[in-house]
Amino acid sequence: MSKNIVVSPEGFEKAVMKAFAEYGDDVFETVQGAAKSAARQSASALKGASPGEYAAGWSHKAQGNKVTTFSDTAYNRTSPQLTHLLEKPHSTGGGGHYPKNVNYTGIIARVEEEYTKKYMEEVLSKL
Repeated sequence: MSKNIVVSPEGFEKAVMKAFAEYGDDVFETVQGAAKSAARQSASALKGASPGEYAAGWSHKAQGNKVTTFSDTAYNRTSPQLTHLLEKPHSTGGGGHYPKNVNYTGIIARVEEEYTKKYMEEVLSKL
């Protein structure tokens, strides 16, 4: 949306800088909100797609100083060291795999790809 602003030639620089600052704040809030939404939805998707013991611990958290930088991360708060098993199941001595259902291989990468795409679409549609 554009606004008509009347400024004197001496106040032109100040008016332009103010407009850029307001736009920057709007962009930052839009991107930050989209990141938080994507992290929340990713954690929810990982809860639904993860087998048994891995499903309960998924959450998301905001990081950064909230003024100039931020990130929102989906992570497994109860078993962070075990998440790699969802990407690369281990072979067991008896010829099987752990976790037993190998169909879970790559689940984190698939969810990350899906919600990264949704994040980008949301940001582009709002800007």
